[in-house]
Amino acid sequence: MRFTDLPAAERAELDAFGQTVAAEMEAGVGLEDARPIILIDFDGTVNQFPDDMTPNRHDPADWFVPDHEQRVWTDRRHGHLTLTWSGELVDRLRALDARVLWLSTWQPYTGILNQTLGVDWKTVTWYDPVTLEGLRTGKRRSVLRHLTLARPIVWIDDEETTYDAGLAIQSAPPLAPVLGIGPNAHIGISRTQMTLIERFVHQPPEEPTTTFDIHGDHHDQHWGF
Repeated sequence: MRFTDLPAAERAELDAFGQTVAAEMEAGVGLEDARPIILIDFDGTVNQFPDDMTPNRHDPADWFVPDHEQRVWTDRRHGHLTLTWSGELVDRLRALDARVLWLSTWQPYTGILNQTLGVDWKTVTWYDPVTLEGLRTGKRRSVLRHLTLARPIVWIDDEETTYDAGLAIQSAPPLAPVLGIGPNAHIGISRTQMTLIERFVHQPPEEPTTTFDIHGDHHDQHWGF
């Protein structure tokens, strides 16, 4: 789905968001922070789901092998959940000169994630956790909204960084360079992908290119739009 294929109400919502951002920038709000934006999921990106076959399927040299595991309490609906992550990966994400924002179904519980991981990342409100409204398309709409800031964007998600999402981003005004990263959920962000993220943040493309690095079912895929 391209931007022009969105329902009129959603296009109007994005336009209104862009006008609000423009007004804030004219008033001097947020001008001091022109860093790239990183929109990051949690499950399958930072939170790994290794299985018995993982060591045999993936090159350890390209894998942030997890060295932390902790059970956390969420609420009575979801109970205790186990988090598995690499301290080195979190350290490298924390070191990025970028504004990192959670864009995750963990939206109601990102305070728990911040405390557990030792970070202080703000959260994008993109769906209603009670009615689940927005759960199907909310992430992509959030990325399109942040494009109105005209700042380089890194979008990290193991499920939603699809080819169609790339087409929608490329066709949405205003244009800004975007790097989409789709990790393998078993191991999360790979070392190769982390290097791509670091290079992009350090020196974003001057042109509004859209590039996705996606782990496919049988091989990695690199798309340019």
